[in-house]
Amino acid sequence: MNMSRIKMWALAIGFTIASPILTQAQPNADEGKKLYEANNCGSCHALDKKVVGPALRGVHERRSEEWLVKWIRNNKKFRESGDADAIALYNEYGGAAMNIFENLTPAQVLDIVEYIKTAPAPTAPKTDSPVGTVEPQTDSSTKYILLILVVIFGIVLMVLGRVKNTLRRVAAEKDPSEGEFLGDNRKWYLKMLPSKLAHMNPTVLAIFITLAVALPGAWYGYKFAITEVGVQKGYAPTQPIAFSHKLHAGELNIDCKYCHSTVEESKSASIPALNTCMNCHKGVQATEKYNGEISPEIKKIYAALDYDPQALPGKEYGNNPKPIRWVRIHNLPDHAYFNHSQHVVVGKLQCQSCHGPVEKMEVVQQWNTLQMGWCIDCHRNTGIDAANNNYYAALHDKAAKDLKKNQNNSQYFGPDGKVKITPAMNGGLECAKCHY
Repeated sequence: MNMSRIKMWALAIGFTIASPILTQAQPNADEGKKLYEANNCGSCHALDKKVVGPALRGVHERRSEEWLVKWIRNNKKFRESGDADAIALYNEYGGAAMNIFENLTPAQVLDIVEYIKTAPAPTAPKTDSPVGTVEPQTDSSTKYILLILVVIFGIVLMVLGRVKNTLRRVAAEKDPSEGEFLGDNRKWYLKMLPSKLAHMNPTVLAIFITLAVALPGAWYGYKFAITEVGVQKGYAPTQPIAFSHKLHAGELNIDCKYCHSTVEESKSASIPALNTCMNCHKGVQATEKYNGEISPEIKKIYAALDYDPQALPGKEYGNNPKPIRWVRIHNLPDHAYFNHSQHVVVGKLQCQSCHGPVEKMEVVQQWNTLQMGWCIDCHRNTGIDAANNNYYAALHDKAAKDLKKNQNNSQYFGPDGKVKITPAMNGGLECAKCHY
């Protein structure tokens, strides 16, 4: 019995014969989103914009599911099989081959396609108040200059007043008839006081006036010292290359860890190497925005690497690369210790917890004060997942015993009546944890 006869019998009894790809379970967009992010698809693709690779929205209409599965799992093998569309796509993007994802099953590939199909379209930004833009910083030096000038003019007026009174007294000594113009000879501040205070003991009065002036001044100095000195909240310096986090982390959805690659392994999140930029910008040059010319900011990357995009293959890089002098934004005092991997891996914090909505910032700024009080508040109030983290195994056991023994009176119950374990309960407020 040949295959066509089998198909006829199958149709007659209500069944269809299809390829294994088409008989899988219904694709899951939520699982597809997780796979899309886990495999870092956003580092080369955007849903609605051509970057290193083509825009993905509508890809299910341009290609069949079977074609997409073969291309995504192993585009090299697919091209070598002679598929004309695969070869044409490869040539269209200058021979920049996509990574091989044979770790994905056909069903998982279709989950990703389902996510792309159902992903919401981008909303147009509001033009009246764009989100994430940094307000222009005001220069406070003008205010202080004016204050100094006011003080100087005040001193000049006081001196002129003393000179005037001295000249009048000299004139009165020579001509007593001038004495009637001298008026009240009391000190100027005594003239301003009510009569009761004006007749107080001079020493007591001097102490009273000194305290009245000194205490507000001391309070202002204290507040200025703890909220202004060394605090750079809102600091957004101009960088040598205008890198837009709003574009890369926001619109293109590139994972922070793709560029800041040591954040899970090191104390520092690291400054991305320019070769990381070149993973995309060998192909992406934004020429459509600059009348066919390469973007000026991308040219700066090429100049720093001594890279010539017009050179023959293998000879693009010269022998005179120069480092980019980035301006540091977040800068803790030397005596303060902060470990990124501790907070990202163990604490499971998102970058935005400390750095604010970086994915909405055209120019990155210091979002929080980074003062000790801010850190302590976080350690006191942020709950940790002690149950599913081996790092907190001892704390979890301790909390479980306390809850069993004291029940509702346990220290591990928060104000809302729910169990809450914080870094402060694990020694997160000890001085030596953050200070050398």
